[in-house]
Amino acid sequence: MDAGKPNPVGLEKCTASLPVSRRNSIAGGFLAHISRETSSGRFIPEMDGLRFAAIGMVILFHLNAYLTAKSPFYSAAPPDSDWLAQAALVGFRGVELFFVISGFILGLPFAAHYLKGAAPVNLRKYYLRRLTRLEPPYIVALLVLLILNAAIKGAPTAGFYPHFAASLFYLHNLIYGTSSLAMGVAWSLEIEVQFYLLVPLLTLVFAIRSRTVRRSSIVLLILAALAGRALFMHSPRTSLSILAYLQFFLVGFLLADVFLASWGEVPRRNLAWDLVALAGWPLLFVILHSRVLADWLFPAWIFLLYCAAFRGRLVNRFFSNRWIAAIGGMCYSIYLLHYEVISAVGRLTRRLGETAPYWIYLSLQLMLIGAAIVVICGVYFVVIEKPCMRRDWPQRLWGYGQRMVFAKLRFAGTTTE
Repeated sequence: MDAGKPNPVGLEKCTASLPVSRRNSIAGGFLAHISRETSSGRFIPEMDGLRFAAIGMVILFHLNAYLTAKSPFYSAAPPDSDWLAQAALVGFRGVELFFVISGFILGLPFAAHYLKGAAPVNLRKYYLRRLTRLEPPYIVALLVLLILNAAIKGAPTAGFYPHFAASLFYLHNLIYGTSSLAMGVAWSLEIEVQFYLLVPLLTLVFAIRSRTVRRSSIVLLILAALAGRALFMHSPRTSLSILAYLQFFLVGFLLADVFLASWGEVPRRNLAWDLVALAGWPLLFVILHSRVLADWLFPAWIFLLYCAAFRGRLVNRFFSNRWIAAIGGMCYSIYLLHYEVISAVGRLTRRLGETAPYWIYLSLQLMLIGAAIVVICGVYFVVIEKPCMRRDWPQRLWGYGQRMVFAKLRFAGTTTE
């Protein structure tokens, strides 16, 4: 081996010889670098673990659709009878798992005020936080996709730009009644924004003092939303609005109520809830294949599974795992860009394992492309999204810009003397 070249084996031995505490500190430092920050100071790792499950379902859905469309081996006869393909076909329902998480996270500070006497939520700061936290990564992703599509397919036609503008302001669903041409997954983000606007009004339900009446009211609202979706949400615009998905956000409210008022933010754990999770997650995919069960039972089933994530001993360890939570914390960046990564990397990997049984083929592609998604979207998260998690990032950016301008002016002054 040349002396000037690095020695991977020697490096590995050197790393292995480090004390365990040192290796743990290195891993901990890396995790801190890739983990999201919370402006409120309240970090609930189970929520990021559940985000991991939700984004995993969405990735599986889109990966399965890509492979069955692009692989000559499967495009003629999609393997719908394969067990993993069956799970993948309903993976798009992971979006509703995200809606429940949003209801929990955004409802929690309002619930803490009404139920625990915490300080009231400053609405000005609340809306500004939503704007500065979520808008920059979304806008940058839209621009990146626009540039990539222009580079690959050529400049878009003039008719594309109204769709782009509507997506930019979260109005594409309402104006066109279809998913965005600029970013296919943006339809759910528009529903999230509608929920953000309504949160201060919806959370007034937590002002009801009686626990029984309060929770009964939330349940009744969930049932009313389910009935409204079944009876009235048939037009494209209403089916792509908060009206069709309100029940899932309200399930998040119910979970927040239980988390604060019943569990005191410290749920007691036991193995019975592990059994609930062990049976509940596979049964979830069975439920989602039934139209009637999916329409009426799905929200309650999510509530049950989320309770198990908090209260089971073993399942809680999984959802609270630092690596699982770190990847789940990147879910926004992953959600914005994952399909483009699937399309780009899938061109290179889709022939690998193509003749194997489909569940093996899909699992292999999930490992390969999933790793690429985590790396590429992880870089986007660290560079673009994570800085926006700091409340003062606009001030920091402004100060950095001022320093750059002053530095250039000083440099120009010295060169002209």
